[in-house]
Amino acid sequence: MQAVIYEDGFEGGFGPATLLRPTFDLRCGALLMREKLELRRPDWTVALVPRPGLAKLLGDERPGRGVAGLGEDKTLFLSGCVLVDDGLLDFVEGLEHDCLLTEGQTVVGALVSGDAVKLAHGLAEGRVYPQSLDLPRERAYPLRVVRRHWELVDSTPEELTRDAGLMAGRGKVAGEVHESAVMVSPELVSIGPGSTVAPGVVIEAGRGDVLVGADVAIMANAYIEGPVYIGDGSLVRAGARIYGGTSIGPVCKVGGEVSASVIQSHSNKQHDGFLGHSFVGSWVNLGAATDTSDLRNDYRPVRVTIGGEEVDTGRLSVGSLIGDHTKTAIGTKLNTGSVIGAFCSVFPGRFPPKNLPSFSWGTPDGFVRYDVQRAVDTARAVMVRRGVELSPAREAAIRAAYERA
Repeated sequence: MQAVIYEDGFEGGFGPATLLRPTFDLRCGALLMREKLELRRPDWTVALVPRPGLAKLLGDERPGRGVAGLGEDKTLFLSGCVLVDDGLLDFVEGLEHDCLLTEGQTVVGALVSGDAVKLAHGLAEGRVYPQSLDLPRERAYPLRVVRRHWELVDSTPEELTRDAGLMAGRGKVAGEVHESAVMVSPELVSIGPGSTVAPGVVIEAGRGDVLVGADVAIMANAYIEGPVYIGDGSLVRAGARIYGGTSIGPVCKVGGEVSASVIQSHSNKQHDGFLGHSFVGSWVNLGAATDTSDLRNDYRPVRVTIGGEEVDTGRLSVGSLIGDHTKTAIGTKLNTGSVIGAFCSVFPGRFPPKNLPSFSWGTPDGFVRYDVQRAVDTARAVMVRRGVELSPAREAAIRAAYERA
């Protein structure tokens, strides 16, 4: 079999988290959404179809992942919002008929025989719309789908456990652990090669796996309570407190207190301050003493505004959504349910607005529109410090996002 993972038009529900990335590149648990299929079926050819506005960027950064590489095998088309698990793939492989896959009344995939390349190219305007196919609907398997950033955060504890079973070295220590470090339930602790755990560190895996990637440095007296993932090349600062349900992507620097939050990659939260029930993009820097509130004073469900629509999350604990390349100044306080766009500079003082559009620049007199050239120049300077080049395609995507913002 082979697969096509596509964006299904619901990417706007994730706000600035999908400004410069497709939904299937969002992190939930230890893995990106697409990786949950790719790691389970490494022998499959998996094509990626983003929305048309990101097609050039994805083609530049991941050449060879388009539909041109598909053959004529039976093909699983799947929305990038679907949380893939073993049961789903086993179910699909056992089907003997073509069909549409649904979540409730919404089509989120299809199983198709024949020339999938022709089918993928033939669907409208660069989008994959399986619902346009004349196929029966298959509802026998309950698909799990996420549509909002707080659903990614809420799903992370369970996904961390599922992902742990896919990752090599579960329960094995390949790095160096100081003799004074304490590991509770060590059979659920994984330490990748090249990683170091300093004196006085406590890793409490009794409530779930603690997955530490390769070349991670955990400094003295840090406390880590599972389930937690710390990606390759990341740094955990001395005295940090990282609590369950947290996923820290590759090449991040984290300190202070972090609880039930997801950080995509290449972001810094090095200093004291609280990050809770939040989703943080890439290339973000949270200044010292930046705090996120994740609980209303009246204990009522948190309401969040995404794309101009106010949504009742139905949850008591929702922190902030922070877009790529955003920076907060020291002492910044973010209100419950804040949505901070990409490429923002958040000025301290009183609480900033709960809903801050992308490319907003804080001044003593309020927020103004950021200059796009300065945004690009800063992004390039930040990325090169981590050995990453700002490609022409990504620069073009940033400028296009600026025009849309």
